[in-house]
Amino acid sequence: MPITESLCNSRFRASFAEPDQLLNAVKHLRAAGHRVLDTYTPFPVHGMDEAMGLKPSRLPRACLAFAVLGLAIAVGFQVWSSAIDYPLRTGGKPLVAIPAFIPVAFELTVLLAGLGVVASFFVVSHLRPRFHIPDLHPGSSDDRFIVAAELGPDVPFPTVAKEMSSLGATESCLLVDDRFHRESSFWDRPAGVGTLLVACLPSFLLVGSVLLLNRDFQQRNLSWDGGMGAPIAAQAYDSSGVLKGGKVLQPPPPGTLSRSASPALAFLAGKAEAERAGRELPNPFQPTQAHFNRGKVVYERVCATCHGREGDNNGSVIVARGAFAPTLLVSPVVRDMPDGRIFHIATFGGPTKMQGYGDLLSREDRWKVILYVRELQKAAARPIPAGGQP
Repeated sequence: MPITESLCNSRFRASFAEPDQLLNAVKHLRAAGHRVLDTYTPFPVHGMDEAMGLKPSRLPRACLAFAVLGLAIAVGFQVWSSAIDYPLRTGGKPLVAIPAFIPVAFELTVLLAGLGVVASFFVVSHLRPRFHIPDLHPGSSDDRFIVAAELGPDVPFPTVAKEMSSLGATESCLLVDDRFHRESSFWDRPAGVGTLLVACLPSFLLVGSVLLLNRDFQQRNLSWDGGMGAPIAAQAYDSSGVLKGGKVLQPPPPGTLSRSASPALAFLAGKAEAERAGRELPNPFQPTQAHFNRGKVVYERVCATCHGREGDNNGSVIVARGAFAPTLLVSPVVRDMPDGRIFHIATFGGPTKMQGYGDLLSREDRWKVILYVRELQKAAARPIPAGGQP
């Protein structure tokens, strides 16, 4: 008989139906001088560590060490990047802002603690994959509580089997590795580093193919979705080959109103449309004091920055900076313009530099500003008396 087989014959197992029976059997075996190798239970059995004489696990220390390492890396990297490598004060926040560092520090602490304790467990317990896993007992993960032990010196197995039966064991048998009952094969070998590398080969090939397909990481070179992931920004007045009228912008359904209950403005941008608006758009608001007051408030908040408080560019911010001179609102050219044309310019913008305010000011406020501008024009055209006071 080979030496290895004789050593295996000194090991045995005993199967129990209740966890208390297993606990008593473990205590009895250790008291009788037998070496308890391990126990296999479907769920943890309280008191088993003490019964087997196991020392406290060193994994909590490893977990703490990796957690401290993750915390140090997170805090150190954030402090270095924020206060040393690229010191940039944003919103009055200090360069070393501990509250802002907490989320990253917490996540990295938990990540390294979890991965580190799992890796430490495999290293300490000498666990690694095997091709062929011996089946200790069919019910070891179901409804059986099993102890594996090594016979003491000069103790026959029948004696121990009888003791186990008296403690409630449903069966007891010697442990003989099944590889001794058949010819040894390649699958009996534990998986080594080379085997693990071969198992990871598909992942390496996949990563390598991604690197080959995406040689330029600043630009997508291969589109797997046929371009569906790339958004196409279409402007309102762009042409379209599929929409009615050949335009992206479609007219509203007949009889519908906008959210403000106002009909859509039937004009486009451009000088010709501005002239048409001057002919077709009258001011719907009467020059009352309430409308004049509202127009003054909107003008001073929005228009006075460029055109001045009196419409003569005095106090204009852009004129003071030497950018360009806006159109004088009190000039004869603007004074002779119809209200509709001024409204069109306020909505879509002027022919040169002025930007439209159609998306910033309501339609009512634009009309009321025109009422106030008319008052400024009247004040500017009024003759100055001989005393020098207007």
